[in-house]
Amino acid sequence: MRDGRGVGAAILPVLRWPDARLAAMCRAVGPGDDVAGLAADMLATLYHAAGRGLAAPQVGALLRLFVMDSGWKQGTPNPMVFVNPAVVAVSDDRATLAEGCLSIPGISADVTHPV
Repeated sequence: MRDGRGVGAAILPVLRWPDARLAAMCRAVGPGDDVAGLAADMLATLYHAAGRGLAAPQVGALLRLFVMDSGWKQGTPNPMVFVNPAVVAVSDDRATLAEGCLSIPGISADVTHPV
């Protein structure tokens, strides 16, 4: 049985661009959704694929949910799960870093984001 720590978590197939589900409108996570199980599976998939972030649509679940762990590759795991995320503030400061996407393997680009 799987739990929120990833015990028994499954490695899910990651959709590849141009799969239409990657551009689909996602619905909000609701009370009947198995968020803990899906998040555990997504984190297991993220680590298996050597990524830093993974959104539910990338594994075929059209829900407003994503997981990330920006420190695990440096030896400091910090898994986070975001359910129904919303941007509530944006800094005027910007940083540009090279980014890749598990749904578009082998490609990276410089992306500018607020910090």
